[in-house]
Amino acid sequence: MANPKNFVDLQAGFYNALTQGLGYSSNDRFQLIQPSPPLTGGDQADELLWNYLNNLPIESLTGNTSPSPGNQFLSNYQGVMSALQSGPNNFKSTIGQQCFDTYQTALKEKDVKPGATQFRNWALYNGTCSEVAVSGASALAAAMLDPVFAAQINVTPYRPVGEEYVDFSPNYKTMLTLLKKAPSRSFNVSASNWQTDVSKTWTNGRNTGFFGLWGSSSSTSTISEKFASSGVEVIADFKNVLPFNATPGDWYTSSAFGLAYNNPNKAPWAPNNPINWEKTFGASGNLQRFASTLLIVNRMDITVQSQATFSEAERSEIKRNEGSGLWPFYSSSSSGGSSTSSTFDASGRMTVKITSADGVPVVIGCIVLPAAMYLGHEALASELLTKEFYS
Repeated sequence: MANPKNFVDLQAGFYNALTQGLGYSSNDRFQLIQPSPPLTGGDQADELLWNYLNNLPIESLTGNTSPSPGNQFLSNYQGVMSALQSGPNNFKSTIGQQCFDTYQTALKEKDVKPGATQFRNWALYNGTCSEVAVSGASALAAAMLDPVFAAQINVTPYRPVGEEYVDFSPNYKTMLTLLKKAPSRSFNVSASNWQTDVSKTWTNGRNTGFFGLWGSSSSTSTISEKFASSGVEVIADFKNVLPFNATPGDWYTSSAFGLAYNNPNKAPWAPNNPINWEKTFGASGNLQRFASTLLIVNRMDITVQSQATFSEAERSEIKRNEGSGLWPFYSSSSSGGSSTSSTFDASGRMTVKITSADGVPVVIGCIVLPAAMYLGHEALASELLTKEFYS
């Protein structure tokens, strides 16, 4: 136990304190999410919540989602599905090229939902396909027994290929109901009681992308380093803490994804496609890790006390930038649903207060799973499907 020497130590110490305070251990693959704006509800509530699940975590104890959207689950998954070959079927030959193209466009534009019954009902009133509505529906029903073909059809309506937005289940309303029933959590760390060793965590200590004292500031700036190394105390209280588990919507077909993962460099992967197993699941692949569980809190009350003595100029700079949010959650007051403020005593020592309103969720972390763990039970099923469709 010691006082952090720099901001890297402080961030590591906060990671350990938060993880333990929430009841997790170094083996639980927890990732701290910064910044942490409140999810205030409204028309985009579901989309904002699901964006956290659609974001693919990097290998870091801190996940910073603000610099760029990064790789996204849906778009990368669509790339994989486009690189797979389905088993032989006669759907396209049954309905003909013109009807097939019309049907693909209708899927993308949300004029029809995937499925044999939906195809029949749509085709009956579409001049291009009306004559093959019944035979096409039968052929489609048979074709969709192949998980790869079904997956390729199911994901077509979604962006960036189609018009539908990514979705998960349950939604924001259900999450909020669960959150209000979740237990409380609290912890505190004194200035000389930080545990900064993160070498035995799931990243072996890798921790990148975090800010300094305020949002978008450098962790190596003079003020940030002064703040981190002069002694920091944290008191944290959360009225409710919810581990929120959600599953991908109809766009995702786990059996097809399991087939892709379980069969490197062979069917159902199409030969000579630029998207392959290594570029997807390998050491530099774009679908290596997934946010399986979100850690969501309600009504947080955070007090941070710094033993550093800031000059008048430094105090003014901090006050000018506190609107960007201050460490450790960088919750901007302007976003609504939360408040961040700093005050200074006569000696220039700072106290930061971060609060969020009751009934306004805040996502502060997630559990990160590698592809093998995310797919889990799909491995055995994919072996059986491989034998059935591709051997």
